Amino acid sequence: MIFILLCLPLLAYAEMVQKPEIILEPNTPGLGDIAVITVKNVDGPVQGIFNGKKLYFNKSKSSFKAVLGIDLFTEPGEYVLDISAAGDVLRRTVTVSKKKYPIQRLTLPKDMVELSPENEARVEREQKMTAALWPNESDRAWSGNFINPREGGIATPFGVRRIINHIPKSPHSGVDVTADEGGEVVAPNNGVAVLIDDLFYSGNSIFLDHGQGIYTMFFHLSKIIVTPGRNVKKGDVIGLVGSTGRATGPHLHWGVRVQGARVDPMELIHLKLD
Repeated sequence: MIFILLCLPLLAYAEMVQKPEIILEPNTPGLGDIAVITVKNVDGPVQGIFNGKKLYFNKSKSSFKAVLGIDLFTEPGEYVLDISAAGDVLRRTVTVSKKKYPIQRLTLPKDMVELSPENEARVEREQKMTAALWPNESDRAWSGNFINPREGGIATPFGVRRIINHIPKSPHSGVDVTADEGGEVVAPNNGVAVLIDDLFYSGNSIFLDHGQGIYTMFFHLSKIIVTPGRNVKKGDVIGLVGSTGRATGPHLHWGVRVQGARVDPMELIHLKLD
């Protein structure tokens, strides 16, 4: 009888201890989506790997959260999410769903579509330079929710499949915001200006590293205000809207990378990370 009475409190305690839990929002992310992984009922630290890429978990009230990017060119299907927390190894299968994007047909001057050998070589060099930026192991600089760098209508949304002069091109990996020449562009969060350059396609361009694999980029600017290596704060003016590079008129093209994944920028500013 004494043995039974001693065991009852232990059984009651075991029932009170909650098992670690993984919550993925959205539950079945699509191509180009950003998901938030929440791990509950753990003390930390929390580490994770998805599709061979490191995830960065941050303490958020009574849980840990990480931002997960699904690249626009990911093959739909099932992928393994591995998480380790306080000695526990958790595994979950994530289903990446198909996502259809519209088709946009454009007509541009021939020399902007069919490149000379010199311009092809330049574009290749620039693509290698920008691809070297991500992913990396930089510390977290961002704080709280991301904000819109430029209010305005969306002229071309993320993921649109472009056909230019009847030639299929890569899908649009950012969003084009309608804006007047000289309109201010602000930093969507704290970060570092890791690359500033005049590039063939994107003209005057700014790349911000917000840490933990999150990057934002801003193209076709008429003027760049920040300097390479400068720390910026959320809301700082970093440049002005323009039409440099391959552009038919003033607008802001801005894009986002999360651990190298090409994702919809509008999803980043809708995430609740506070």
